[in-house]
Amino acid sequence: MKSLFQNPYFLPVCILSILFLVSACDDDEEPEIQYPATGFYGDNLLMKGKTEYDKQENSLQAKVPEGQKLKIIITGITTEFPVGVWYIESGSSNNWAISHYDMSNNSQIFESIDGGLTCDIRTQFDNGTFQIEYYENDATTPTATKIIEVNY
Repeated sequence: MKSLFQNPYFLPVCILSILFLVSACDDDEEPEIQYPATGFYGDNLLMKGKTEYDKQENSLQAKVPEGQKLKIIITGITTEFPVGVWYIESGSSNNWAISHYDMSNNSQIFESIDGGLTCDIRTQFDNGTFQIEYYENDATTPTATKIIEVNY
């Protein structure tokens, strides 16, 4: 009678079993910050794949998992009048801490307040081009950057 160890399939099956076990234990990765296509107030300007918007009113929405942080810097590149114009509806902010508009470089900072909650705010952007920088989890350089064009 042949031993189990003499079976030619024994070693490959053992290797595959070990690989499956190791990959099953690899699920400890933290969930990623999500940027849905739409927010509470319309198209989500933070959705990473989209760069052209045809409505004045939009959302800045991010779903920030527990224990994570997000900082967004928006900079006006070109607009019709004056440079870098967007408006935030008072009282519509959900889980965002918002800096004063910096007139010297036409930018504003939005930071998540608490992980585990959705961040969203109603915004109105004038026609123009804007840069959005994403800083996830205390990054000192942007983890992503995109240029958006608003033309309605």
